[in-house]
Amino acid sequence: MSMPIKHIEKDFMINMLYNEQIPIIYLHNRKEYSLKIEKYTKDKIYFKSDRPIGNLVTGKTIELMFKYNTLSISFTVEMNTLEHGITVKESHFVGNMPEFLYKDLDRSYRRVSFPHDMEVKFALKEDQYLLPFPQVSTVESLEETDAALEGTIEPNIHDFNGILAAIDRWIKNFADGYRVVLFKDETPLSFEEQLIAKNGKALFLPSMTEHLPSPNTSPYPEKHLITEEQFKEYLKSLGVNPTYFDKAIAHFFDSKKGGGILADLWIPLLFKNYIVGSLRVWIKKAEKVPLDYKVIAPLYRYAQSLVLALQEKGYFESHHIKDAFITATGIDISSSGIRFTYPHSSIATSMTLHSTVALKLLMPKRTINVNVQIVRSYKKRDTVFFGCRFLDITPEDMRFLFEYIYGTPFTELGTSLISGHV
Repeated sequence: MSMPIKHIEKDFMINMLYNEQIPIIYLHNRKEYSLKIEKYTKDKIYFKSDRPIGNLVTGKTIELMFKYNTLSISFTVEMNTLEHGITVKESHFVGNMPEFLYKDLDRSYRRVSFPHDMEVKFALKEDQYLLPFPQVSTVESLEETDAALEGTIEPNIHDFNGILAAIDRWIKNFADGYRVVLFKDETPLSFEEQLIAKNGKALFLPSMTEHLPSPNTSPYPEKHLITEEQFKEYLKSLGVNPTYFDKAIAHFFDSKKGGGILADLWIPLLFKNYIVGSLRVWIKKAEKVPLDYKVIAPLYRYAQSLVLALQEKGYFESHHIKDAFITATGIDISSSGIRFTYPHSSIATSMTLHSTVALKLLMPKRTINVNVQIVRSYKKRDTVFFGCRFLDITPEDMRFLFEYIYGTPFTELGTSLISGHV
């Protein structure tokens, strides 16, 4: 595994590169460039290339490598400026000071900048949707406990209006009213809707005299319920000073009672990882309080039935991206893997660590189709970076890709190029 070099040892090696003018190798567009450090500061390194480097732009991240004794050491820098020298044989550019250098490289092939005449596209392995609604990272499945099975829903109802009628018949046994809301782009969400959309869980207020669930003190399981701590976290995200949390929660309960609400329950409507609406049930008559915790599981099932009915009617179809190859931005590539970026979005969020993605590598004379596994991902500003390992590239495609990105016959260098998985 690659070992990071940092702090004092890193500073020593940067100084050594400068003082001894040790060549630093950069592979770009099938050509090898030799760089040397002209000077460096705390934040920047000034490089000089043995010849002009084309197709470089400010903000591009490149990988560099040098030899120290028997070790191969690599590091990445982000380009700040690029200036051609007075003569055509020189080229100067500035990069940021790297946080780490890496030794004991564990890659099969060396990583190079993504070729300017190559394009990368990806397709997700499962049905995916890009919806204009709030999204949560995980959705907890409902456990089939004895309590959850009580009050089962009416079966074999598949149309939206039929499900609403079933809900209406059922909630009359324990509540005074209900409402289903489907979120729209232009409709601002209520405080409660924002709260359940933020957490992907139900807001359960069995009475206006009981507290929100709290760890180790609540009689209710917390897996699907918004806790007091999560309520306070949301208040904090709105800019409420922590010293006013208790007053804000008390005001929240008081406003409910002022509106005649004696018990309240908000269930999120979940489609994939999106919150597409809410199912609300309330009590106004004192004899029906408190609201029984056992109604939550059936209401979750009714909520799920509503969403499935919407899906069957094609409600989400305009946002379906199944089988569509999406253009990404290539950063660098080797014969064993690739690193690319995509804007931070629901699509990027769906590509989780260790998941499999289908890629197309489009070149002027060949298109390579390959599945990759995401082995590393990180977010930088509004962009997500994905480091991927090729899973099933054919020997013929492997040979072609090697010669295409390195500009060298496969038999000449074989596996001797120094690199590591992206």
